[in-house]
Amino acid sequence: MSATAAPRPSPLAYDSPTYRQAYSRINGMVVVGEGLADRHFRRLAKLLPHDREELLRLGAMEARHARDFVGCGRNLGVKADAALAHRLLAPLHQQFQRAEAQGDLVSCLVIQCLIIECFAVAAYRLYLPVADPYAAPITAAVMTDEREHLNYGEQWLRPRFAAVAHQVEACARRAVPVALGMLAELGDDLTTLGIDPAELVAEFTVLFQESLEAIGFEAGAARRLGNRLAARALA
Repeated sequence: MSATAAPRPSPLAYDSPTYRQAYSRINGMVVVGEGLADRHFRRLAKLLPHDREELLRLGAMEARHARDFVGCGRNLGVKADAALAHRLLAPLHQQFQRAEAQGDLVSCLVIQCLIIECFAVAAYRLYLPVADPYAAPITAAVMTDEREHLNYGEQWLRPRFAAVAHQVEACARRAVPVALGMLAELGDDLTTLGIDPAELVAEFTVLFQESLEAIGFEAGAARRLGNRLAARALA
């Protein structure tokens, strides 16, 4: 895994109207996404009663992240564009809901603990070097938490790999293009914030491949699947 990017001086005009408008939309994705993650972990706590306390703890962390990032927007005088975020995140959330309704615990874990968490870590890692001074330490702390959430999914799936590998792959084929497809509407805003959308896709792909390897996929198979899904999402 690539090293965490260190904050560096940024030439971005954080108080410009263009930056603030873009930040409103990206901050909305972050705040609503963290809130959905909280809901997903609370649903997983019902599906996995033996791990209930741990999953509720992870969900509470996500709720705290949402509050912290609301504060980041407030610091810039920006209100998160929640309506856009709910629209863009709805297809992925609906996949989680369908999996839950069908009793497909594996897909629920893949969506939340692998795909969403890899996407979050990739985005925060690229945002950190260009974050404003208020948001930078918050983002760094959140990245550490998200790695813990990713680890939960990997540790649950790894000992069951032989039985669930086909479900993991099938879920990835459905959900990764949906997750990366959100970037089509956010590319200009990411660029305004100093994040290269193509670099974000590449970072996500590397993290997702590493997670696939961590649960049992051979390196070549993980790389082919990750690259194929990324290419499909950007086609």
